[in-house]
Amino acid sequence: MGETQGLYKISKLAAHVPDLVVYSTLAKDIPYAEKFHGVLLFADVSGFTKMTEKFSLSNKKGFGADELTRTLNSYIGDIVSYILASGGDILNFAGDAILALWTVERIQLRDVISLVVKCSLDIQDQCGSRNTEVGCQLRVKLGISAGKLSKVVIGDELSQYFLVIGRAVDEVRLAEGLAVAGTIILSPNAWELCDRDNIVIDRIENERAVKVRYMKREPSFSVEKYQDSVGAMVEHEHLTRDCVRKASRLTPNAELENTFRKYIMKTVLQKIDDGQPLEYLSEMRPATIVFVNLQFSGGQSEEGLCAAIHRAAIGIARQMVSHQGRINKVFMFDKGCTFLCLFGLPGDKREDERAHALQAACGIHDICQREFCNLKTVSIGVTTGPVFCGVVGHSVRHEYTVIGRKVNLAARLMMHYPGVVSCDSETCYYSKLPALYFNKLPKKAMKGIKDPGVLYQFMARKHSITIGIAPMSVVREEGYPLLGREKEISVFSSMLKGYLESRAAGHTNYNNVLICEGPVGYGKSRLLAEAVYRTAKEGVRVISIELAKTDIKQSNYALQTLLAVLMSVQNCKSYADREKVILSKIEDPEIKENLCLLNDILLVKFPVSKDVSLMDSDTKNKKMRNYFVELLCKFSEDEPCVYVLDQAHFVDQASWAILQEACERASVLVCMALLSCTNQSGPFPEFSRIITNPRTTYLKLLGLEPSVIGQLACQILGVTRIPSEVELFLVERSHGVPFYCEELLKSLYLGHQIVIEEVQEEDPAEDIDILFPEPTLVVHLSKPSQVWQQEDSRASALGTPKASTLKFRKIADLVESKDRAFICRVGEVAKFHEIPIPLTLKGMALARLDQLQPAEQMVVKCASVIGHTVTTEMLVHILPKAENLDKLNLSLSYLFESAMFECGSTPEQFTWRQRHGQPECWGALSCYCARDSREDVSEVAGLASADGVWRCKVLRFCSALVRETAYDLWLKEPKREVHQKCAAFLLRQAHRCRACGVHGFVFGHKAAVGNNMMEVRPLSGEALFTGRRGPPRPQKRRISLNQVRPLQPNSEEDTFLLKLDSMVRDYKRTTGRTRKCRCAQLVECLLCPMVHHCMGIGDVAKTFFYLLETAAALASLSSHLQALSYLNEAKIILDNLKAGHPAFETADPRAKVKINSIERACVFRLTGEVLYNMGQIKEAESMFTRALRILGKHVPTNPVVMSVKYLHEKIKSQHYRSRIFGSPGERKLAFLHQQICCLSYVWQIRCMRRTPQNILSASLAITMERNSARQTAEEYKITFSCIDYLLYCQLSGREDQGRRSERMLRRTCSELSDSQEDLTLTSHLVRTLAIVKLCSGALHDAIRYGLLAEKISELTKPLGLDMRTIVVLHTPLMFTHRYGECVRLLLGQEYPGNGVAKGCFYVACFHFLLYSGFAVRPFEECHAFVEESHSDPSLVAEQSLMMSLYSALALWYTRLFDWEKACLFYTKAWRVAQQAPSSIQAINGTVVFLECQVLLFRKALVEHNKHIHTIYKNTQKHFSEFTRKYSTNRTFGPRVLHLRAYLYLLTGHRALSRAILHQAAGLCRQHGNKLEKGWIRQSQNLWFGACRQSTAKEAGSFMTLPSWEEARGVDPEELAHNRYTLMGVGDQSWADSSNLCFTPNTEDIQILKGQG
Repeated sequence: MGETQGLYKISKLAAHVPDLVVYSTLAKDIPYAEKFHGVLLFADVSGFTKMTEKFSLSNKKGFGADELTRTLNSYIGDIVSYILASGGDILNFAGDAILALWTVERIQLRDVISLVVKCSLDIQDQCGSRNTEVGCQLRVKLGISAGKLSKVVIGDELSQYFLVIGRAVDEVRLAEGLAVAGTIILSPNAWELCDRDNIVIDRIENERAVKVRYMKREPSFSVEKYQDSVGAMVEHEHLTRDCVRKASRLTPNAELENTFRKYIMKTVLQKIDDGQPLEYLSEMRPATIVFVNLQFSGGQSEEGLCAAIHRAAIGIARQMVSHQGRINKVFMFDKGCTFLCLFGLPGDKREDERAHALQAACGIHDICQREFCNLKTVSIGVTTGPVFCGVVGHSVRHEYTVIGRKVNLAARLMMHYPGVVSCDSETCYYSKLPALYFNKLPKKAMKGIKDPGVLYQFMARKHSITIGIAPMSVVREEGYPLLGREKEISVFSSMLKGYLESRAAGHTNYNNVLICEGPVGYGKSRLLAEAVYRTAKEGVRVISIELAKTDIKQSNYALQTLLAVLMSVQNCKSYADREKVILSKIEDPEIKENLCLLNDILLVKFPVSKDVSLMDSDTKNKKMRNYFVELLCKFSEDEPCVYVLDQAHFVDQASWAILQEACERASVLVCMALLSCTNQSGPFPEFSRIITNPRTTYLKLLGLEPSVIGQLACQILGVTRIPSEVELFLVERSHGVPFYCEELLKSLYLGHQIVIEEVQEEDPAEDIDILFPEPTLVVHLSKPSQVWQQEDSRASALGTPKASTLKFRKIADLVESKDRAFICRVGEVAKFHEIPIPLTLKGMALARLDQLQPAEQMVVKCASVIGHTVTTEMLVHILPKAENLDKLNLSLSYLFESAMFECGSTPEQFTWRQRHGQPECWGALSCYCARDSREDVSEVAGLASADGVWRCKVLRFCSALVRETAYDLWLKEPKREVHQKCAAFLLRQAHRCRACGVHGFVFGHKAAVGNNMMEVRPLSGEALFTGRRGPPRPQKRRISLNQVRPLQPNSEEDTFLLKLDSMVRDYKRTTGRTRKCRCAQLVECLLCPMVHHCMGIGDVAKTFFYLLETAAALASLSSHLQALSYLNEAKIILDNLKAGHPAFETADPRAKVKINSIERACVFRLTGEVLYNMGQIKEAESMFTRALRILGKHVPTNPVVMSVKYLHEKIKSQHYRSRIFGSPGERKLAFLHQQICCLSYVWQIRCMRRTPQNILSASLAITMERNSARQTAEEYKITFSCIDYLLYCQLSGREDQGRRSERMLRRTCSELSDSQEDLTLTSHLVRTLAIVKLCSGALHDAIRYGLLAEKISELTKPLGLDMRTIVVLHTPLMFTHRYGECVRLLLGQEYPGNGVAKGCFYVACFHFLLYSGFAVRPFEECHAFVEESHSDPSLVAEQSLMMSLYSALALWYTRLFDWEKACLFYTKAWRVAQQAPSSIQAINGTVVFLECQVLLFRKALVEHNKHIHTIYKNTQKHFSEFTRKYSTNRTFGPRVLHLRAYLYLLTGHRALSRAILHQAAGLCRQHGNKLEKGWIRQSQNLWFGACRQSTAKEAGSFMTLPSWEEARGVDPEELAHNRYTLMGVGDQSWADSSNLCFTPNTEDIQILKGQG
């Protein structure tokens, strides 16, 4: 960028001020003015604003500001170089413009003008046009003027400003205004004074100014002599001819330094004093811009103007100081003085900076108009948004400035809306000030501004007298589901119910205050809106208000608003109208007597009573307070009322006093939301008494669960689904905060990372058309979001802040929506790992950080490197050694009190009743860390610091956004050093969970990468990650499973089960009580941080190692989305290495890194496992295939090759049985383990397809798995593969081999020990046996094994039994009428935050609704879940679940003859069924779908559908398809026969129907299926007995089902009367159907013959 600065600090300071200041006289009193002659050059660069916008939308971390700074300074630096080389002085950098000065004597003007023209021609020749890497072209236009000027210095002792005034200043700006890019304009005066013979010009029509073309000869003015004469009285050193600017070689001078510092902003001075490069000040930053223009009346002297500007500067500076703003520039513009003021600069950021900027602007406007009589107009423009803030210019002359679209808009507002304070819509919205403070301004055309949006005039106070106008800005609308807040809504609903019941009973034994506390963006307003909505639906009156920051300064404002709404006077226009309404509301004579007490608060004019007139002030205030409370009590007696206060932290103290008393005396329910309070900005004492009241319930809002984020994204975007990559990105970066999620999506959309497209639903199949021939309602899904659809809006990084665009979009109701459906897809250039923090979110975090002192900032920055959760021990380890413990204690105490940190052991949710008796806990140093080493957390809060000693062991950031922002503030090298300290510290910690005993979450991982890669030193008492340092592995036992002798099945099975029960009891008694899995803590406190630190260091090998370990650990904890996030990071590393790029940003590009095959295969294997568990079977299969290809165990797809390979593997299997393998090396063992895991999933997936080719492929895969297991020579893996073979035999129909394998496995597992490894193996066997028994129809055995699996899972898995196994277990429990156990199992495993788990739960609830005769959950709740489920990507991917849910609803509506809704859900079920796998989980939905098909055939029969034969054939086809897919699963055999019998009954084949029904009853007895047996008995009586039931009774009999609470204890046979029964179609239709000749299947006819 040119010449470097001098070695002294004075040179760095001088670079920020012009020579006009550097070489000025120091002894003059301020203000003063100096006259001189000079030539001005004004260079205006075009393209900067557009380039800034493009860089601001850059989606690469650390790219925008760095690249923009380099591009800006490269271009501007070149222009400045030409100016400095020509002897010019840069007066200032005004955004994208430069004003330069040549100070000369009057006689030299002619020659210097020629010099400036030559300089301008050189600039245009070399810098006239330049292309940038973002596609923007930079161009410059130049204006030149000359004449008499004055330097004016203004300010005070702390800050001073200079400006140049005079006619030449006005002329140079006018000249620049006449120029276009690439041209040079001479002002009239400059043209008069210049050497006209030497300068060739073109005339401009109707203008005295001229356009320069070229010069005939070089100017004769000596630049060297001119430069030598400058600053002759000041000492310099090392002056040479190549010195571009003399001021860069100043020698130290304390007085001069102090003078320079007064002209430089504090933001810049801090960096200079700290010795930091000024480049680090350059950033894209959300800021608020304020332009102030003062237009003075003419006729005053220069001295008078100077004094007026000085006084204005002092007044503006005071406003800036009080509101934490800064004056950046002062300059003359268009015959007026303009001040550029900035809010939100580094060190000054505040969350409410927009409100402060508007209040400061209004204060400036008032002061100037009040104190300056010679002032014509004061015009102020205020905007907010992302701008470039940084040091711009040359290395020896630069300034801190701001550039961007919002800067230009603020300047245009100032000029086009004179005399007012104007602002843009973003400033209005984000100020959070009441809407009554703003007036909408008319639109005007403004140069360079395309679409400014809605513009407002800020009034600083309400422009009309209003009472009670404070509506909530967020309103709940029908069809907008509130996501992820079920627990909070449940708390409110129970409180509302308790309130209404207590009122009815006449007592106050209920909780009457609900406080919802949480940071900005957590959805508090949405939660209150939901509460208002639900309360109104109950018919209860709701008084809801939302407060603003200004309201806290108005005494009794909140009370005034509540009373106005309560008395319904908020819409009254005059005091007389208000009086009439109040009199109509109040009938009590005692209250009427003192209505005059309402005069001040409700602005009425009731006559003052005699008693009140005689009261002194204190007595009157006390009387008023009691009167207001009486009013609230009186109204609460008349009708139930719920008060809802949003932004309750802005309630004034006087109102809190009334509310506190009202909460104690009145029968009301109060619900409020507020920000997290701190000791520095804590609540009033009256509020503290409310929150410590035993009747107050306190809820601390946490982030949403990961499974909810996908649904939330669909709501915001207005789409039906989002890609998994987007969901993972949002889960990782939003931290569960709804507002963060919205801003991230906005950033993705504006940066073209995601694209929203319309999708056309495929046409229904032909058989659906003939089933539903009548026209049905055409159903479409949600309307796309309008926030970001217009192309022009992409340029705005904040978007339109209207409430309608910022609130969440709804996924429209399935029945009512009429709009098109949209989906979100990933853009072509998407790179999610490079997305930076959106500037809006960054600004929120910077506001918190900038309020901290340097000591606290250092603690926060160091903690941010550690991670979201921080141990005190580690924090002390990495802090600079200068930090002493006493100082650290003070810093941590402050950070706790200011809600920067909280105790990491704090319970997630608690009520204030649990904290009762500890009022100091509000904002105090609450700590829940264990005081006893045997505990994890303490149940009672203690103090984090006591007696000067810090006691809290684990800290946690209250805001993940603050942590991420603080982390980005580090410079690269210091950050790397801190990461190294953290990694070294963590490597010495325990790397295993003692309870689980695992040596690593990826088997053999350390051996695969090399035992010496991780140097780990053990700590006290804990075995470490290194395998050889842990306890010795048990000696391998040789087994030969094929030689186990068969025993008697019954005695062996009973003995086996008894032994397992005994083993579980012994294990619980010896280790189960004290054992507690700490894998989750290990992941959070060790593995996740190690990934972070290794990546920060740049160590690719270790990063990859810990990525896999963390992903495997998260997968074992069922945190599937988080696991996928880490696996995606691993894939990115592999892709970058493959392409020859650095693995990640901090990796050394010169280092050669190679990831071994085991780790590469592990990435795809783990991804496959996670996707399989999420129900994405097809995607999982492709991952396993890739992993096997890397491992050299590819399963071919060609049938011929597959057959040959299968034969080869079978021969190998025979050979391996007689071969004794030696123990392989650890690396080989890890390699085989990866093969076994992949093959285990592959054969299961292929079995689901049920085609002969896939069955052959499954046979090949299971054989390959068993061969690989034998090569390990490990009992565990051999037994594991044999258990897999048992399940394979059942699913593939090889039952004889399966029974032999079962007996062998029972004998083998009976000899296992009670070690953790053997218990895990036993658990796998028991779960497999439960599935095998269920598939074979042995329901009681399936239950025995299933319940035993549940018991073992409590010991082997931290989360207990997974929902998939519970679904398998609930079926036999339900079939055998063991309803109590089944419901207990389901309710005990309900996971509100897990979409798939909830889906499984509601599938089971539907089965109870359809078949048991009672409801575990109401139908409306189940239906609502299905309607919302399509916006949950993880649930939609689970095709088996979605088919079950859609089929259940289709059957429900089919039974009710609601054909419109039946058609809707039948179509959905049919579409999913085409792709759903033939899994055990899918069979439930398939059978329900089959019943729906049979009932639809009955519909066609009743309606005499002309396609009846086609429908009959299709129905038979569904039965045949079911038999093909599920031939090895007999669980639902009786029901399928029952439905087939019903089909033949409808077609007139009564004998065949009776025979099939008889066979179904026999199967029920054999299986022990009591549920189906009772239903079959009902059908036998109904179809072939004397009992007949009407269709109307049939349709309505099951609509009023009892709840489980009502059905508990009732005989299941009694409940069967509520169940739906299969009826015929009436006698006439029945007879008609017998004449239609429906031919039965050949197999079914054989049943009839067999019985005959």
